[in-house]
Amino acid sequence: MEKCPRHLSRRFRSQSANDVGWTAYTIEYLKSAFVNVSLNTLRYVRLTLHRTRHFPGTAESNAAKTVNLSSLCVLLQRPGTSNGEGAYELTMSPSPIDPNTVASSDGELKSVASTSKATPSDPSKFQPIDRSETTPDLQLPNQRWLTILETQCTHGADIFEEVMLNFIKNPNVTSSFLFRADILYDTESNGPSYDGTPDHQTNITTGEIKPRQLDIPGWTQQRVIIRLLIPRNQQLDRPLTQTCILFNKPSNDRATKSLVVYLPHVDSPEDVPFYHPRVEKLAFHHTFQPSMDPGSTTGVGTLSISYNTFESSPEVDTKLHRTGLKLLQTIHKHGQGQLGGYKKRVHHDQLIPQKSYQDTYARLKAKYGRKLTENWVEVTDPSKHVFEDLGIAAFCLELWREMYEIPATAKEAQAVGGAEADDLTSGVETLDVKEPGSKPQFPGFVDIGCGNGLLVYILISEGYPGSGFDARERKTWETFPPEVRQHLRQSLLVPELLRPGSTSGGDTSLEDAENSWHPGLFPQGTFIISNHADELTAWTPLLAYLNQSAFIAIPCCSHDLAGSRFRAPDSTKAQKAQALAAKKNERNEHAARLPQQEQEEPTDHDSGVKHDLRLTQAAETGSLKRTLVHKKMASAYSTLCAYVNALADAVGFEAEEEVLRIPSTRNHSIIGRRRRGEDGDLAERRTKVIEIVEDELGQAIDDVGREWVERAEKLAKKPSSGH
Repeated sequence: MEKCPRHLSRRFRSQSANDVGWTAYTIEYLKSAFVNVSLNTLRYVRLTLHRTRHFPGTAESNAAKTVNLSSLCVLLQRPGTSNGEGAYELTMSPSPIDPNTVASSDGELKSVASTSKATPSDPSKFQPIDRSETTPDLQLPNQRWLTILETQCTHGADIFEEVMLNFIKNPNVTSSFLFRADILYDTESNGPSYDGTPDHQTNITTGEIKPRQLDIPGWTQQRVIIRLLIPRNQQLDRPLTQTCILFNKPSNDRATKSLVVYLPHVDSPEDVPFYHPRVEKLAFHHTFQPSMDPGSTTGVGTLSISYNTFESSPEVDTKLHRTGLKLLQTIHKHGQGQLGGYKKRVHHDQLIPQKSYQDTYARLKAKYGRKLTENWVEVTDPSKHVFEDLGIAAFCLELWREMYEIPATAKEAQAVGGAEADDLTSGVETLDVKEPGSKPQFPGFVDIGCGNGLLVYILISEGYPGSGFDARERKTWETFPPEVRQHLRQSLLVPELLRPGSTSGGDTSLEDAENSWHPGLFPQGTFIISNHADELTAWTPLLAYLNQSAFIAIPCCSHDLAGSRFRAPDSTKAQKAQALAAKKNERNEHAARLPQQEQEEPTDHDSGVKHDLRLTQAAETGSLKRTLVHKKMASAYSTLCAYVNALADAVGFEAEEEVLRIPSTRNHSIIGRRRRGEDGDLAERRTKVIEIVEDELGQAIDDVGREWVERAEKLAKKPSSGH
């Protein structure tokens, strides 16, 4: 065998047998050098590289590594050599190894085709084929097109177009380095004003930009979109403008041909950002041949990806191969998923536009991220807590911009502290200041169960007045400046109506001088934040109702209104009683109907089988397969969120929900900023809340109060968890 080109040969040095980085580096190289390397092969490589548990520099260590790497080289069908110092040269062929073979422990290759689920006759499985040595799908004068990969598929042109439009609008699906894409121009929404001529100018927010032109003989342009790719880390990468053109090719038969071409607005490889393939153009080609059976919607098609390289950089290196493989695999996965009935269940940005939130988050991250992580004093992971609270802070700031006038202190804070962040996040828009008097003044905020106080620190630093308290003080509080520390207090929240002997009114001071209990009564309208507040989560909408306030609750652990752990129902008892009464009335009405008034369920006339229209999710198999009981049972977290929503509804809030873009699985939020009807005075509100608590727990309010106080005092004595 001939030796591979120099760029496909790489030296690996083992610094330690336990160095996971060396193993991961090897695996990543195998993925890049061997496009069709199978999962079985990679599992074997991981096993081989992890077998040696000796320290480097010993004869035993080098011998063990030599044996393991020899087996690895046999697997790769190439010889390996050792320099005697723990460094090995692996010479690899650019052609992929057989994905149906894997090496045994003695280095002998054996077939695993019998255990492979993907077969060449199954076009629904992702099975990429190397096309780099074949005729490209696009051949245009003075352009260097190269089709690198192709796979079969079973979804049609309509699904392909839908998937590609989703990728154009949401590039973060295919690249973790990107936040989003801002659509600057779209022929579908902008109408016929786009005339396709090179001299045409489109006025957009970033200036006058021409769409890049591409004419392909035999193909018809269907849609032109100009987008601005926004990187996640604007300290490292800059935004990129890109023209996306959707084509189709007329056909006399039922076959369809579709093409999507990306044209980045760059003129040289050096202008291409890290997150984008270093090519002049890239294209995704889809063909589909429907089945010849009358009335059938099935068929077989192909997906391929092609690059048009720069004249100064014509080679397609391993990184471009790896990027193409990932893009093609993602398109295939989403297309087959939609064909199987997949429906997106989580929807972000329902209340706050994605652009507004992400721009604010990028500004806060540049301003506070490094400082907070470097000065972290808790035992918990700063990379989670810091960026989670930055995300929540960004959401709160944008939510408050819609609800209230921006405080003068917030404008000053951005003017003073935003200069450095602006240098790092060029292109991020500034606060949109509304005319005075168009919205109510910001009433201040309180973070109940504030934990490490990061959220309070960020919001106060941004110029929004507020405070926070928790049952236990955290070490992080001491790292904050004095103007923030004075607004953080160690205090137990015992709602005023739960305090032993409480009748009406109660003490409205911020802190009970005798017992250091907070009564849960704040200045009217104070915005209440409940972020993973545990025992206080279910109380959040009730406290907001008592204080005539708006709120945001981000649930985590499930506790009832007495502070005890429980599995929350999906509604209050009163709502369940109403639902049962409505169902009883429906049954009575049903009994009074005539047979001809009944509605038939949809039926397959050929088989006589009734279809359940709710079953739109693709079938589950293997370890993901769930019983019918499990499918009908909601998760404990989802029922907790539903319960908080139900409590908010019980006191008249028109609750809204948003899935936050934060690094946490507990990212569901319930927001109450609008109410139905009149609130009444404090005594009436107290009476209503007492009725809800007693109805939910089946206990008198005094008994609930005693349980709450006992648990709260035990909680204060527990050591801090660091959050």
